[in-house]
Amino acid sequence: MNVSSLFSSSWGILMVVLFFGGSIFVHELGHFLAAKWRGLHIERFSIGFGPKIIGWRRGGVEYRLSWLPLGGYVALPQLADMRGVEGGSSIDHKALPPISYADKVIVAVAGAVFNIIFAAILASILFYTGRPSSAEQASTEIGHLSETLVNVDGDTVPAPARAAGLQVGDIIKSIDGRPIRSWANIHEAIALSYGKNELGERAIDFTIERDSEILHFEVNPILSKRNEIRQVGIAPGYKTYIRGVYPNSPVDKAGIKPGDALLAIDSTPIRSPATYAKSIEHKVGQAITLILERDGEPYEAVITPVEKVISKDGETRAMTGIYRLVSAPDLIHQTPWEQLKEIFAMTLRTLRSLTHANSDIGIKQMSGPVDIANILYELARYDMLTTLWFVTIINVSLAVFNLLPIPVLDGGHIAFATIAKLRGKPLNPNFIASTQGSFMILLFGLMIYITYHNISRIARDRAERKEFEENAVSITFEDPVPTEDSTVE
Repeated sequence: MNVSSLFSSSWGILMVVLFFGGSIFVHELGHFLAAKWRGLHIERFSIGFGPKIIGWRRGGVEYRLSWLPLGGYVALPQLADMRGVEGGSSIDHKALPPISYADKVIVAVAGAVFNIIFAAILASILFYTGRPSSAEQASTEIGHLSETLVNVDGDTVPAPARAAGLQVGDIIKSIDGRPIRSWANIHEAIALSYGKNELGERAIDFTIERDSEILHFEVNPILSKRNEIRQVGIAPGYKTYIRGVYPNSPVDKAGIKPGDALLAIDSTPIRSPATYAKSIEHKVGQAITLILERDGEPYEAVITPVEKVISKDGETRAMTGIYRLVSAPDLIHQTPWEQLKEIFAMTLRTLRSLTHANSDIGIKQMSGPVDIANILYELARYDMLTTLWFVTIINVSLAVFNLLPIPVLDGGHIAFATIAKLRGKPLNPNFIASTQGSFMILLFGLMIYITYHNISRIARDRAERKEFEENAVSITFEDPVPTEDSTVE
């Protein structure tokens, strides 16, 4: 590992500790400060569950860092008896004075409020700096249609979008009635969809604009082999730019330079790297005409793709010497309110999809602490502003999740307090303790299940990446040429 890679990895780890641990700390700090304000007895402030790693006492409160990094807690015996989860207690809980309904609600909701405040601060920073985006991410145009996809059973099947009649150049206006503003909207709408038609088949309603005409299509998605989510076989359309050119390659000899826009090959418009790869696939040894643009001025170049061996197992590919096609970068300046509103709506749509009977999104597709930490680590190594956006998402999602009326969570405490208020008398302490204990076991079991699938997915992705790197061979241009392909949704 070189110095640059070591620094990048260390920085990624530091950002995970700072932002992931910080998000948990902010949540628990909300409970802690609210409890201080309302005069509640505070026994312990812990980041993590289980046995402590380190701890100290100050002002009658034990502060600790614990071994299980699945969240944290502030031990407030007047709010809820959680000794089965938070550990033993040194005081007689029955001797503590009761607290009011307002105290319970304020303290319980304070954690979520602090997460929202933290998210709003990050969103304000992103409003000032701009959130990284690109023409690719902002696109609602179909730039490429796959011919086939591999489904969850490992079978190669016709791609649903092409089979339904969608075409390259179509502008997606809405999916299942929801307006579309970006490719992220499209990806999310497809993955979280749960529609079915009269035959019981998975169905997604696409509203598209084609030649100034609004058309409707029913697309029957497959479940992808990789992540077992809905997929239709489309990629975004956008103006493509040449990121790099390999020395002595056909495009280099034709005078094509990095930064030039690739507009078309022969009569085929190029609005996606996948279309580019498909256009030259069977053109080895044949002259093709590239339509390009440099500094706003179009020009043409005639080149001949060559066939190169790209892997140790003998796989070959037609190549021109273009090192990746990319889109123009951009910055989005959304107000903090717009950002929080967008994340909140996305979180609610995810919860609705998770609980809908027809949905293909399940618990194993959720991201637990391991997956969140891994995403943070990868993002922090390459782009700080995108990292801030992801942390903003984490904090809003954490606030929403904790306010669900589930025993053990903050929303559960509010629900118990509200029921007791409506009844006019407290709930049976044994009932509350047993219910919370049961749900805590379920919650920990759920986290273990999610973590298992997260680790399996991360390990599989890294193994595939390692296998690809080990199988790659040098190309005769001068440097190895990476795979020229594109990911489809």
